[in-house]
Amino acid sequence: MLLVVLTCVSLCACSLLSSVPVATRITEHPDPPATPYIIGKDDILNVVVWREPEISGKTRVSTDGSITVPLAGTVPAAGRSCADLQGDLTNRLSKFTQGPNVTVSVLEARSQVFYALGEVKKPGVYPLGAGEVLSQALAEAGGLTDFADAGAVRVVRHKPTQDVEVVVNYNSVSKGKDLSADIGLEPGDTITVP
Repeated sequence: MLLVVLTCVSLCACSLLSSVPVATRITEHPDPPATPYIIGKDDILNVVVWREPEISGKTRVSTDGSITVPLAGTVPAAGRSCADLQGDLTNRLSKFTQGPNVTVSVLEARSQVFYALGEVKKPGVYPLGAGEVLSQALAEAGGLTDFADAGAVRVVRHKPTQDVEVVVNYNSVSKGKDLSADIGLEPGDTITVP
């Protein structure tokens, strides 16, 4: 008798859930470990040396990955964190000023971009936000055109020794069927919608 009652209760609960107009599904994601921002070419940095306004100021990371700071000269910046660069500048400037207090911050992360090409409404270069995924990038590019083949969206990722191409069936993402296909983007990724 208890089995019959439990079966009836579970069937009623299932029928109530299927008639609910809003369904919520929660997927847990562990927090990724915090990683420092890595400076790249074309980034705009703010170098502040406390009580030394002549040395302080904005600077752009050049195409060779370096910056130029008065008294410190040309300093490699690309591929380093702000803390690492601060330490290097403090060391270099200590030869010319007593106990320099250096702060380096990124004003504009121009090296953190992605490219959207093909059948998107606004092709171009876009800034890459932290944790940005494919669906967000395509929304920034205005969405897909009426002629787009959403079943074969390509993401090309350029690594130092190889190019990695990922083909995504974006139909499954846009319909909410397979959100794991909504891949995370990396700086320099090129999205091509055929």
